[in-house]
Amino acid sequence: MEFYTDSHGAEMLIDTLGLPYSNYHIEYDDLRYNPSLWALLKVMTYGKQQQPFIHVDGDVFVFEKFRNELINGRLIAQNQEISTSYYKSLFEPIIKRITYTPDDLFKENLFANYPKGYNAGILGGYDIELMSKYVRGAVNLVEQNYSVHSNVNFNMIFEQLLFHSVAQANDVEITCYYDKTFNDNGYVLDIFGDFLSIPKLQYLHLIGPLKRNKFVCDQLTKRLHNEYPDYFIRIASLFKTSHHYTSFFVKGADIEANRSTKIFTYGKTRGLINKMFPEANLKSNKELFSFVKTNNNPILNEVLKYEKKVHYCLKKFKRLDRQEIINIENKTVDSSLFFASNPKEQSSYKLHLNPFIEIIESSINVVHFNPYEYLSQENKGSKTTIACLPQAFFEGYKEIELDQIAINILSIIFEEGSSITFHQLTQKASALFDRAEDDEQVIDFLLTARLKFLVGNNLGYNSNLEYLLCKE
Repeated sequence: MEFYTDSHGAEMLIDTLGLPYSNYHIEYDDLRYNPSLWALLKVMTYGKQQQPFIHVDGDVFVFEKFRNELINGRLIAQNQEISTSYYKSLFEPIIKRITYTPDDLFKENLFANYPKGYNAGILGGYDIELMSKYVRGAVNLVEQNYSVHSNVNFNMIFEQLLFHSVAQANDVEITCYYDKTFNDNGYVLDIFGDFLSIPKLQYLHLIGPLKRNKFVCDQLTKRLHNEYPDYFIRIASLFKTSHHYTSFFVKGADIEANRSTKIFTYGKTRGLINKMFPEANLKSNKELFSFVKTNNNPILNEVLKYEKKVHYCLKKFKRLDRQEIINIENKTVDSSLFFASNPKEQSSYKLHLNPFIEIIESSINVVHFNPYEYLSQENKGSKTTIACLPQAFFEGYKEIELDQIAINILSIIFEEGSSITFHQLTQKASALFDRAEDDEQVIDFLLTARLKFLVGNNLGYNSNLEYLLCKE
């Protein structure tokens, strides 16, 4: 693997993290392009290649070797992409200001109602001459349209749309990882960001909002720790203040002190007070408690009551064996085999509860809490059931809002002694639904989807006895 970067990138990724690139090249120290042109260095790197290559984006995760047809393609990409009104709205301000286009074919594509492009999660091929032609066109497009450099959406035009036009102009068929054509807004979590569907899915690309999806990022965190613990430790060590429990993985007095002295701040209560009483200046938790008691506001009382319960849970979690929490994190990663199995295989898997779950009831919804919106009428009076449980990463605990199906699943497993086969679960849970004829598959699908939510949030895990014996 070859890595092209600047000095800072080499220092961080090679010297500090020790990522296993075969070679690295410091090429980009003196560039003066607008930082919004994040795809330009990718394109320029394509032009530096003298042999067939495949570029892989940093947010792409590949779990199997690419098929030979793709590796040997003249030009390759992730998939063909069709623009919808979504891209049209993004491109419109650029099109109005663009002054130079490389050729008529590209111009025709750019101004089409539904422009075509190729997603560049992976991109490359063996036709180096044609790739060089594409790179020259892209760089010219950038350099001669200075007025749109600050628009981040310009990247998709000179990378994805131009790649399509160059291939079309030279009558070259592009070989794609996906045969399917996707809409510009069709990169859904179930196909491109579902770490719990590995090994059924062998390729993920955290496009756009998937990188900002907390559930997806949590699964990535756990899988990184499970499969590459040494790299995880090096990365976590760079974020000691963010990873409350960094000392789970990294021994050191300074980190341990950071973990043990961190104070629970009652952030939700403070946020609400700042909104309701902006003149209040409460420095300590003692002052906070006194203020809430004196005002006797029912909403404030309820939020503080909830956060006191969370704080109590966190104190309990700190006394737990650290390795037990790590083991549960790893078991949830291994549970992906359940979600990748066929229905017949799934029926024999056992479902286990996380033994450290604490259930909290609140008369208001305090999980997705925004004090600046909460005081509106529509946010009042929504009773919520929350699971609070220990987490090995970040703050050391999680708050998960549960819907009725999730509550029923957890209750059934608990009543069975903390474990149950999926077949037994479907039998017991089906009695809780209003039944129609031949709806077993629908119920199984609904339960499986909710189990993915529960497992992904560490509330439970799946195990197959034969698999566990083989693994051990």
